[in-house]
Amino acid sequence: MSEITATQMVPSRSVVDRSARTRLAYLDGWRGLSIALVLIGHFFPIPGINLGVLGVEFFFVLSGRLMSEILFIERYPLKKFFKRRFSRIYPALLVFVVISMIALSGTFIAFKWKAALTALTFTYNYAGILVTRAGALDHIWSLCVEEHAYIILALISALLSSRNRVIPLLLTLALLAMANGAVSYWVFGLDYEATYWRTDVHIASILLSASICLLKAEGRLPAVLKGSYVALAAAAGAVLLFMDPVPTPIHYLLAVPLLALAVNALDFSTPIFSNLLSSWPMATLGLWSYSLYLWQQPFYKFVYEQGISPWPMLVGVFACALCSYYLVERPAREWLNRNW
Repeated sequence: MSEITATQMVPSRSVVDRSARTRLAYLDGWRGLSIALVLIGHFFPIPGINLGVLGVEFFFVLSGRLMSEILFIERYPLKKFFKRRFSRIYPALLVFVVISMIALSGTFIAFKWKAALTALTFTYNYAGILVTRAGALDHIWSLCVEEHAYIILALISALLSSRNRVIPLLLTLALLAMANGAVSYWVFGLDYEATYWRTDVHIASILLSASICLLKAEGRLPAVLKGSYVALAAAAGAVLLFMDPVPTPIHYLLAVPLLALAVNALDFSTPIFSNLLSSWPMATLGLWSYSLYLWQQPFYKFVYEQGISPWPMLVGVFACALCSYYLVERPAREWLNRNW
């Protein structure tokens, strides 16, 4: 028997708290990196790669990891889970849609109540393809995919209690979604939006990350994927595979699995990478990321389609986003979580 006692085997509360804070910090930093990519891609585009699209994938794989931890590892009560999702997402979204509909009236990206309704019911990703689009709301497609994924993952967690059954199901669904995207784009010739805005295609990013998270929790992730540089190397490989010369379906067949691996391998990452993500600027950007993502879209449209200088528009993004975060998103979430 080992000489380690039970007391020694259990880390102190302070150690656990420090570990949790570090973990949250580098995951917030991953969010910060995600929104930074979106903002750079939209306001200061780099030739040869669409960083805006790449940033959305960074968000998706993080969501997959977090939802897997919450629903399949922690076994969070579903009623509480959906309340928390609502308090996190909906108040800020509602305020954004209403204010944008009023403020943008008469501009080239004005939209009416029908488009607003599809955004607020998380159907914009399909309505934008089949019915009507509104440039100021085009980014809402990604929120729709996430919300649909929450429902699907919650249903799976309610129906299947064994992780050994969940993992192959998630992997199978992810592979089917990836194949669906490749066939839609290559065989049927659908454009990017008609293919990759759809939940039945883009949910693959979330499901792959959720699967890898569960493999890690079960101790079934190969040792070679737990190296200290795996997260950095996988993320770098994904960036290279997202370059414009690479066919679009390859972005999602090869690059997204690398990103899903990267976000899950952060737990084993070299301190250089994890400390960078945990730094105050990155973690703070992560805290603001949802409000920044909501409010960047209309300003981006003015830059992209009207040729307005990006700097004042970016200042406007941060001004609106910080008001959203500190006056709507955070207080609404805290109040609802406390009283609902």
